[in-house]
Amino acid sequence: MASLRKLKKEIDYLVSEVISDGYACMVVHASKNRDAVIDIIEEAVDVRNKLIDRANHSDEKHNTRLVKKYYRTLRAEMFDSIDALFQKLSDICKA
Repeated sequence: MASLRKLKKEIDYLVSEVISDGYACMVVHASKNRDAVIDIIEEAVDVRNKLIDRANHSDEKHNTRLVKKYYRTLRAEMFDSIDALFQKLSDICKA
């Protein structure tokens, strides 16, 4: 991982993509599933806040191996949670 700053920017970027896709889905499918899309957007904001909070507070700051492992795990969880949000949004838009 290059830096904490880049990680936070990636988190913000990916969550903003989920939110913008959610709004696009609401525009295209105006009457269908509006509440479900809003729930996904709210969940995306919650995921963002949790990820940023976890990125700011690593477990072991003095042991570099544990810090690298912590951020590697955080990064993997970030991609998994964002992928799950995109999958939910995709399922709603298909229906």
